[in-house]
Amino acid sequence: MTSEDRLLAALSAPAAPAKDMHFALEVMRRAEAERFRADAARRVLRGAGLAVLGAGALILASSWAAENADALLNGALALAVGWTGIGVLRRRIGAPR
Repeated sequence: MTSEDRLLAALSAPAAPAKDMHFALEVMRRAEAERFRADAARRVLRGAGLAVLGAGALILASSWAAENADALLNGALALAVGWTGIGVLRRRIGAPR
């Protein structure tokens, strides 16, 4: 009798069968392995999609930066000043980082 047959017999029985811990643990292990495989596949696909989007954004940003170096430097300077100002304010009021 295969494990599937045993599970179906246990589920269709009118009374609870005698506890077989090894069988129950094996069923839980298999279910967890299947769930882990599905989650891992989703994570790989999500990571690949993010990598493609990131590469495309990097290509677009690099072509824009080559043509607009002055605007890029001004933006970077404004960002640095903003971050510094926020850091100073947070230290003065004692806020956590």
